[in-house]
Amino acid sequence: MSSHASTPEPAHQPHLDGWRGLAIALVLENHFIHRLPLNCQKLGVDLFFALSGFLMAGILFLQRQPLDRFYKRRISRIFPVFVVYVCFAYGLAASRGVAFRWDEFISSLLFLRTYWPTDTGIHGTAVGVVIGHTWSLNVEEHAYLMMSLLALGIGSAWRAGAALLALAAACLTCSLVYSTLGPARTGFIGTETAAAPLLLAGAYRLLRSRRAADTGGSPWIAPVALVAGVLCYASGTHWSLERLVGPVLLAVGVNHLTEATAGFRALLSLRPLTLLGLWSYSLYLWQQPFYDLRRVFPGGHAAAVAAAMACALVSYYLLERPVRGWLNRHW
Repeated sequence: MSSHASTPEPAHQPHLDGWRGLAIALVLENHFIHRLPLNCQKLGVDLFFALSGFLMAGILFLQRQPLDRFYKRRISRIFPVFVVYVCFAYGLAASRGVAFRWDEFISSLLFLRTYWPTDTGIHGTAVGVVIGHTWSLNVEEHAYLMMSLLALGIGSAWRAGAALLALAAACLTCSLVYSTLGPARTGFIGTETAAAPLLLAGAYRLLRSRRAADTGGSPWIAPVALVAGVLCYASGTHWSLERLVGPVLLAVGVNHLTEATAGFRALLSLRPLTLLGLWSYSLYLWQQPFYDLRRVFPGGHAAAVAAAMACALVSYYLLERPVRGWLNRHW
């Protein structure tokens, strides 16, 4: 891929788990509590995207992980619990007599549901098939594919960063066009708009790579960027802040976490946040059915979120973690 030397894989950083934990906490707040004057759903997903872009850019262009290993690791991380969830969602719908098309089921498994079938979007799926929230996983997989293709053709991390920045600018342009002229069928959940924070975070990391990326920056950049980014998602703000400015600030914030103040990193490293970050993937997938049932769930919203958490823990400890570990050891 390149004649440049790769950088060693970094040690585990708990504050990154905390960033992921904050993201899933905001999604749960939006779904089950909904008291904060923020678009917590969008903010939480964009936090996930920014962290993913930061990490994947490092893996592909700084650590220079071979593409076969990259794909194997992504598959072992994402596919087992995802396939089980999608089969559960459609199987549950079938058991309840909900009609759906098989091309919708196939496209859901292939992370294509936001684009195919072309006559209905992911949120146009029959009521009772709980897969609408998987649009964000579609965006991530599409972005990973784009980044890995860049890794095939671009050896220089700096040039790859410039290419990612161009792609991110295209996403922001699409958001601007959709906001002013009207959205396409995919709306703001299509990869052409939603991938902006992921691509921006990856671009920023690679463009910084010519200098010591984890040193020399102000320790206040990360907390200030995160707080300012969160405010962009406040209720009542102009759409341009949430769709154009917020993703930029989140991308900056996640890239400066390592050099942030010790207190800020300690806050993100609190055990409740890091545990939520550890469970976040299973929790994101399995909370959706309980969210849909929250108004009729015995015990109300609190019981629904508790049941979602219990289901996610079973998924994580009995499916996600052991299957991923087995695949990583034997494949």
